[in-house]
Order: sequence, then structure tokens, then C-alpha cells
Amino acid sequence: MAQMPEGALMQRAATGLATMSARLIRQRFGRLRGIRLAVVAGSGNNGGDALFAASQLARRGVSVDIVATSDTVHPAGLRAALRQGARVREPRRAHAVLDAVVGIGGSGPLRPAAVAIRDTVDADLTIAVDLPSGLEPDTGDVPGDVWAADHTVTFGTLKPGVVLRPDVCGQVHLVDIGLAATLPAASTNVVERQDAAEYFPRPGFGDNKYSRGVVSIAAGSTKYPGAGHLCVAGARHGDAGMVRSPVAGFPDVVAAAGRTDAYVVGPGLADEDRLAAAVSGALDSGRPVVLDAEALTKIAPGPVIITPHTGEFARLGYQVGADRIAAVRQAAAELKVVVLLKGAVTIVATPGGEVFVNTHSSPNLAAAGSGDVLSGLLGAMLASHFVGREPDHVGLAHTAACAALVHGEAGRRADFPATSQDIADQVRPAVAWASGAADADTIEA
Repeated sequence: MAQMPEGALMQRAATGLATMSARLIRQRFGRLRGIRLAVVAGSGNNGGDALFAASQLARRGVSVDIVATSDTVHPAGLRAALRQGARVREPRRAHAVLDAVVGIGGSGPLRPAAVAIRDTVDADLTIAVDLPSGLEPDTGDVPGDVWAADHTVTFGTLKPGVVLRPDVCGQVHLVDIGLAATLPAASTNVVERQDAAEYFPRPGFGDNKYSRGVVSIAAGSTKYPGAGHLCVAGARHGDAGMVRSPVAGFPDVVAAAGRTDAYVVGPGLADEDRLAAAVSGALDSGRPVVLDAEALTKIAPGPVIITPHTGEFARLGYQVGADRIAAVRQAAAELKVVVLLKGAVTIVATPGGEVFVNTHSSPNLAAAGSGDVLSGLLGAMLASHFVGREPDHVGLAHTAACAALVHGEAGRRADFPATSQDIADQVRPAVAWASGAADADTIEA
């Protein structure tokens, strides 16, 4: 394997960091010249990336203060920054700051001295270099003080901790530094809007309701009628050709059983006999199955997606703990199904260990019935995508993560304070947004 010249990766990282930082500073302040930038640098290569980037920014008119958090900083990076007019100073108020205290090799909370620097600098714009200091790179755990960022510029590949903590990392920007040839294939993947577009093709001239996929929904009961309603409401605009369900109130929903390409079973289905029959029939079909809520007591291996929230996950015998991805991966491997763990960041894992993550969400989703909308939407997307295809766990997991993304967009579009019905009403414009429809931002429910 060809070796990169010594320092090449650092120079690529520094150039990418400088370019992105300049863009973010201009967006925030409207200029570069005269902006006071504090570069808080630790002793490692992370600090070197920031110092080389600082030299480029200083050359473009940024006033750079270097604040060292240890007795030694990257010597070549320091020399480069000083040559361009940067100064080593005690911490003081700045417009913007590069947090390069520790990189992916660090662990534990932000140290007290660094906390004092953070509070003194008190910048209007905080940019983390590779990841915010105090964040565990592999798990997203925050064991104590952390330097929360408005933006995180990370290099080469997305670290799990950065993916899992948008509340700490802010907006994440990935800089390609040419590691693709030397890194193993990533098993943790973040879904984005363009990933979801493939699930919503426009119907063609020869399409009919069956060619577009049929989803059957067994949900709701006398005890929980609303869950069935919300589940069906989520499915109706998921781009399947037909929704089958006994839930009343929708003139386009077919109550009769028949050909089905995907199943959703469980939301609000409190009748044990009906639940058992619905789960058995769905599992026996060999088609994709979403099991949620009450149906989580009847999990069996197969082309199955389960969608627990944290409490249901615990009742299945699994604790999220500090490493959310590892917990979901373990559950998927042991249960031999795809597991979608709901939360502010949605984690989806296959029995084989592949992980898909959705970070596109909204606090509006923290409402009773929101998960029922997601289950219906996911069922419709499975029916549409897998009509005429054999389901596989990786494909099911990718579909599930993309459904969570569209569900998150529906939550974002719902006016605060939002009910789950409001979220269901926004599924249609959210699907249009995901599909790339030109008028997606103006479509009303």
C-alpha cells in the first residue's frame, strides 16, 4: 500500500479546517478581517491541525490568539502560525474559537484549566476540531464538562460520538483527507435527505396500486383507538399504492385482507387474541414486518424491524448505557432482527452489525403517538420499496433509518406545540421534501 508523505494528512486536515472555518466565520460575522480568533491548542496532532489552519486564517486577515493548554504544542504548527502574525496570549474574549484541546485520542471530561479558558474566551462562534473536547469519540458519552460547539469540523470519517451528539457537536462538517483507501469500510452510516429520495419514486405510466406496494396495518383497539388512527395516518402518505386496515375514518383505506407487501403490527393493539393472530400471519408471510408497542412481546427472527423506545428497549432486557450504538447492535444480533431505537438520534442496527443513524429530528416528536406515525410511515415505505423484491436486513435497516429521517422532517414542520396528529399531517410535505420535489417547501398537508 502506498504511503502518504509525512505530514500530508495534517496539511490536508488543516486546509480543510481553515476553509470551513473561514466560511463559518463569514456566515456569522460577515467578514474575516479583524475577527479575533482564539485557537485553544493541546499538545497533540489535533492542536497541530488547528495551528496550521490558524496560519492560513491569519494570512487572510484574521487576528489569531494562540492559547496553549499544555507546556508543549505542535512545534511546526506553532512556527507556521507565528510567522503569519499569530500571538501566544493568555485567554481573552474572542469572536470565534477553535477548540483543539484534545482529539480522538483523548478521554474523560474537559479539565478545570480548559474549562476556565472556555469561560474566559466566551466566543460567539465555537468550532470544534475533529470533536468537542470532553466528548467520548466512540460512544458520545459526556462524563463531565464538555466544550459544546456550534460546528464540528471532523476529518476522514464520522466518529460515532460526533454522530450521536448533535446537542454537543452542533452542525457537523466532514472534511475528506484521503483516508478512503486506508480505512476499513464503515459500519456506521448516517442517512441524509438524498438517501431517502430513492424510496419515493414518482408513479410511472404503467403503475397501479399493486405495483406501488400494499401495506397491511394491524393497530388500535377499543382501549387505544388513537394509536391505530395515527399509524394509518402515517402510512397514507408513505408512497405505497394501498393501505389495508380495519381502522375507520379514511375513505382511501381498504378494510379487507388481501395481497400485502409489508406489515405493521402492534401500535395500540391491546386485544391479545387479535395481536397473536396478526403477528403470526405477518411473520408467516416472509414479507417485511414492523413490530411495535404491544407486538414487541412477540419478536421472532426474520425480515423484521422492531421499533422500541428506551423504556421498551429495557423491557426487552437491554440497557442503553453509555454506548448507544453498541447496545442496539447487541440487541439486533441476539434477537436476529433489525432494531430501530427511537430517540433524539435514531439508531438502527442489523443482526450482522451494520448501523444506520438518523440525526434529523425535532423535539416535537416527544409526544404520545409520534412513534405510531413512524411505524405506519415505515410500513408504507417498506411496501413500496420491496414490492417484488426479497427483503434483506441491510435494506430493511436503511429503509428504517430513512423513515426516521422523514418522520423527523414532519416533526420539524409541525407547529409548536405539536400533537402527533399534527406530525401525521406533515408527513406528506416531508415526503415531498425527501423526494426532492421542487415545491416541497410550499406544500401544505
